[in-house]
Amino acid sequence: MKKILIITVSAIAVLIIAFAVFIKIYVTPERVKGFIVPYAEKALNRKVQIGEISIGIFKGIGLSDFSIKEADQTRDFVKCKEFVLKFKLLPLLSKQVVIDELRLVSPVVKVERGTDGKYNFEGLGKKEGPEVKEVKPDESGGLPISLTVNKISVQDAKLSFADAMKELPDIKSSANIDISIKSADGSNIFSEGTVDLKVDEITLKKPSEKHVRDIPAVLSYAVNYNMESKDIRVDKADLKVRGVLASIKGDIKKLQTSPEVNIAVNIPKLKTSEVQNLAALFADMKGLVLSGDIAADVKLNGEIKNTETLKASGNVALDKVGIIYNEINAMLDGNVKFTEALMNIDLKATLDKNTAEIKGSVMDYMKDQKVHLNIYSKQLSIDALIPAGKPADKTSAGSAKTAPEKPAKEAAPLDLKLTADGEIRIDSAVYRNMHMSDFYMQYKFKDNKLEIPKLVARAGKGELKVNSLVDLSRPGYAYSLTGNVDSLHADEIVNTFFPKAKDTVFGMITFNLKMNGSGTLMESIKKNLVADADFNIKDGKLTGANITKGLAQFLNIQELETINLRQANGTVGVRNGIAKLDSIFTSDNLSMDPKGNIGLNETLDLAFDLKLSSSLTNRAMSSKIGAYIKNEAGWGQVPLLVSGTFAKPVYMVDLEKAGKRIIKKEADKYIDKYLDKQSDKKKKELEPVRDLLKGIFK
Repeated sequence: MKKILIITVSAIAVLIIAFAVFIKIYVTPERVKGFIVPYAEKALNRKVQIGEISIGIFKGIGLSDFSIKEADQTRDFVKCKEFVLKFKLLPLLSKQVVIDELRLVSPVVKVERGTDGKYNFEGLGKKEGPEVKEVKPDESGGLPISLTVNKISVQDAKLSFADAMKELPDIKSSANIDISIKSADGSNIFSEGTVDLKVDEITLKKPSEKHVRDIPAVLSYAVNYNMESKDIRVDKADLKVRGVLASIKGDIKKLQTSPEVNIAVNIPKLKTSEVQNLAALFADMKGLVLSGDIAADVKLNGEIKNTETLKASGNVALDKVGIIYNEINAMLDGNVKFTEALMNIDLKATLDKNTAEIKGSVMDYMKDQKVHLNIYSKQLSIDALIPAGKPADKTSAGSAKTAPEKPAKEAAPLDLKLTADGEIRIDSAVYRNMHMSDFYMQYKFKDNKLEIPKLVARAGKGELKVNSLVDLSRPGYAYSLTGNVDSLHADEIVNTFFPKAKDTVFGMITFNLKMNGSGTLMESIKKNLVADADFNIKDGKLTGANITKGLAQFLNIQELETINLRQANGTVGVRNGIAKLDSIFTSDNLSMDPKGNIGLNETLDLAFDLKLSSSLTNRAMSSKIGAYIKNEAGWGQVPLLVSGTFAKPVYMVDLEKAGKRIIKKEADKYIDKYLDKQSDKKKKELEPVRDLLKGIFK
């Protein structure tokens, strides 16, 4: 037995020595180069250059200064400083390829897109002349041999991409790769390892040129590829980019035809500030500060090309995620859980001092979303949510004129494939000086129309009711609204919605309003607005407004700067940018019935009879309009016209109307004087004539 073993070992040694001598004598570098270069150039349709070749039975095959040229045959498309292949000889006898090491040192790949939109790799492998159909081996089978690559290493690789069309970003990157490949039966290939990538520079060209540098990324993976089914099983794929880690496991099927995925993505708890630091490399995030933690665990399956088939499930958790941006200081806390068809939202949102619970669901969120979302807040300051606008900076007198702005356009119509509904409840809310309680609103969104079928709120002892509809599917939008305010404090409404008239109107106001219109530009809004309203004010007061100040100055009665109203009521109709007013205002000292037009640009065109009490009449009689005042039962009456604007009202006497009254007054005196001279019998006979004559001058 010992003798047989010695003979066997000796025979193997002789074979190895003989094979080594054969390699040394026959397989020379010159012969290998003479075979490889023409074959590679024919296969690649590119010029190929190889420097030195070394061949050894134990050292394997080594190439230096290997390069593949561009189509111009001068510049390098791919080049490699050193290529080493070490393999075992004996396994070849049993159709097993065992490669101990495949090493590339300093490979460089330059990918370019020219001004014609073509890439420099498009001509690779392209045969000139008529295309000859290549006879391929049976694609359903695997490798004809068993393959094992113990180590593949790529050291100091350089990859660059340049786009002469300036549409895609230019990229310069480097990488070190350390992986292995194994195939026991030729049909399944298993690979694992690490890819250490560094993006040295990305040049973004749109909207303006921006350079992003130094982005490290590490990928650790373990995958199995079935050459018969073309399926990939991902046992592990951990990608870490600048501290942001994502782990992927699962299957990718039908890779070459219609890829289907069934994968799980896990993002362990990480700081949102790290996500911001990564995103800030590519986008301007000046003024934005993120804090808190976020984590995600998601499963995804379906066809990649057909997104409607994609289904997801999992959970995204937000742990006190803070968002500070300019004047916004918000925080989100909670989670979003989702199955293949339903997403459940349970969040607590804080904005400055406001806190709200957001709960609801989204059905079919991968296709046509159906949103049901409810919002509840115990106490809400709307002022904090809608900060007061800041005046635009005015151009100084000496500054250069800017180019004229393009005419503004109406808002474009929306085309959102979603429906939404829900309700908003607020126990207590404050908007400027208006305090509301028991706020409740229902909303619906469908076919790009937002409907608010019910909005109610209490303010003091009063109540507010509104319903509205906004059609967002047409340019400029269209809207309609019906509202009712019952016994609200007029000063709160005026101070809240008309701040220019703050502290000028007081009292308990009730009004009904119906309106519709369209447009998002001010001129369109004024032109298209149609509205009808009626109002009633009890125990009110007008004070401090320019319109009352103007009246007081015109009559030279200072007390009229403040008018205490017993009651006021009227109607307003808006058409073509003009509001038509018909109203009556009464108090203990005066009454008036303003009628006429008020432009939506605040212009005035009103006429009314002003009636003054005896005490005010006596004071007005001494003014410049005293001649036009008519006395009846101790009250003076004068017809007035108002023009100008709310800011600068202009008062004048209605001379036409006043003239008729003076003529009537003098005619009445003459008729009465004539009749006084007649007998009682004659007076009685002339009574119908007296009434007729007075009627003529009415």
